[in-house]
Amino acid sequence: MNISLNWLSDYVAHGLDADALAERLTMSGLEVEGVESTAPALDGVVVGHVRDVRKHPNADRLRLCDVDLGDAAPTPGETVQIVCGAPNVAAGQTVPVATVGTELMLPARDGSGLEPVTIKKGKIRGEVSFGMICAEDELGIGDDHDGIMVLDEAPAGQPFEQYLRQRGALPGDAVLDIAITPNRPDATSHLGVARDVAALTGAELTPPEVDVPEAGGEAAEQVTVRIEDEAGCPRYVAMVVRGVEVGPSPDWLKARLEAVGVRPINNVVDVTNYVLHETGQPLHAFDLALLADDTVVVRSSEAGETITTLDDQERKLPEGTLLICDAEKPVAVAGVMGGANSEVSEATTDVLIESAYFDPSQIRKASKALGLQTDASYRFERGVDPTGQARAAARAAALLAELAGGTVVPGLVDANPAPYEPRTLALRPARVETLLGVAVPRDEIVRLLTAIGFEVTDDGEALSVVVPPFRPDVEREVDVIEEVARLWGYDNLPVPAETPVPLVPATDTASARLLDRTRRRLEALGFRELYTNSLVPKPTAEAFADAAWTGHGGAPVETLNPISQEMAALRPSLLPGLLTVASYNQARGAGPLRLFE
Repeated sequence: MNISLNWLSDYVAHGLDADALAERLTMSGLEVEGVESTAPALDGVVVGHVRDVRKHPNADRLRLCDVDLGDAAPTPGETVQIVCGAPNVAAGQTVPVATVGTELMLPARDGSGLEPVTIKKGKIRGEVSFGMICAEDELGIGDDHDGIMVLDEAPAGQPFEQYLRQRGALPGDAVLDIAITPNRPDATSHLGVARDVAALTGAELTPPEVDVPEAGGEAAEQVTVRIEDEAGCPRYVAMVVRGVEVGPSPDWLKARLEAVGVRPINNVVDVTNYVLHETGQPLHAFDLALLADDTVVVRSSEAGETITTLDDQERKLPEGTLLICDAEKPVAVAGVMGGANSEVSEATTDVLIESAYFDPSQIRKASKALGLQTDASYRFERGVDPTGQARAAARAAALLAELAGGTVVPGLVDANPAPYEPRTLALRPARVETLLGVAVPRDEIVRLLTAIGFEVTDDGEALSVVVPPFRPDVEREVDVIEEVARLWGYDNLPVPAETPVPLVPATDTASARLLDRTRRRLEALGFRELYTNSLVPKPTAEAFADAAWTGHGGAPVETLNPISQEMAALRPSLLPGLLTVASYNQARGAGPLRLFE
């Protein structure tokens, strides 16, 4: 899953660069598999002070500039001469300077685009130049080429990238590719990862403020929601935004989505995708005018039903698939993908926002059966926050009103809102020390757990811990201790001086001992042990699937999606592999052969 550093920083001011943050997250259990930077390469670009400017003796449009580069100068304390043709260069300016050896992406002479150019010491019209004073476009941080950049006051020699970062002006982004394990559905969003970052760094978590309306109101009068499969859909929230103007999203929203690998479509769809990646709650936007009788029905599919999904594919639905329907027809495969018959288009003016909780097992089953995994199904399969539906819908409605010019209909529909019963566990600090081998301070335990959404009260001997609804994986005291361990830091846990090792391996059974003796006896006699592939061609499997060879009858087991015809079935015996190896070796003059498997 992709996490944008810029986006993440909206919720927690962690003060770390991408690599440092990736290291902290990986050590806390959220493994960062890679970091991709979209920021311009500014290595070798430093802040310079222009001390003097004079006319070039051999060119009317060029100037000779004496520039102080601080410690970045070839001889610290001495200015360097740089030839500059910018009309706005002047003495006393603070400017970005590409030093000798810096590689910049500059326009190609043939006009074919950008090409890498290494700044070298050289002569321009007979005068030596030790670098280049740069304009915005030459650094890849803007489009302005009317003149050089003039900076605020900064130390000579300071790396220019550091200068921009300190002012929050560094363009581009860094994207962290995080491997999310199935037990961490809370980490499938920027806010979820921000919780961990807040705990790891001690920074404050600042989620966006959302005004969540009470259930009922005009929205409940205008839209009807009926749940027929309550096991598959314990909760369904709907809000209505009227008078929207569908069009392109603003640049900031497009940039956020593109950073995490989502293609912008239009402002309505983009808002639902934005809220999904912000909160982890999947949403869907329906064109309200295309829903018969302004009605939503959640039910299971019947045998033979089909639906054409948003990718224009007609799909036959397995019986029992959870569907979103209107009064007449299916309009979406719940938790997986919407239907083409209700999608938002340029003609849409009124939008119904769906925010629901679907049973993870049902969504997983439907996704596998249809061969269709989406950002929504990825999260529903793992289990979303069962209490977050109204907040996510309200967040999306407010953004639609802002970005698409719509008006939010007061109230919301909240169908089947089963009250959430939080899980409360007792956490013994003494037990934490016993399991981790280190005494984590009591107040630090409280701080770490509180930072990631747990409610902690001190009952004296033990701590009473209320597990947040977005952490379905935390069921026992030891699970809470694991949270303390990963946030406290595994590298802070002491390595024991000695570890007891059992004298008898758990696998030391009579059959295992016989196998080991047989292996050692054959090796002593000069035999080589083989490990051959358990997948073989189907004809080979059929040839050896004889009771005389295998000791039992029956057809060979075929693979459903073989990589190749050479791996189409499971071997019914070890003999095919042995004979193949023997044949290969004998054909190449190797022998005599002593092989076993």
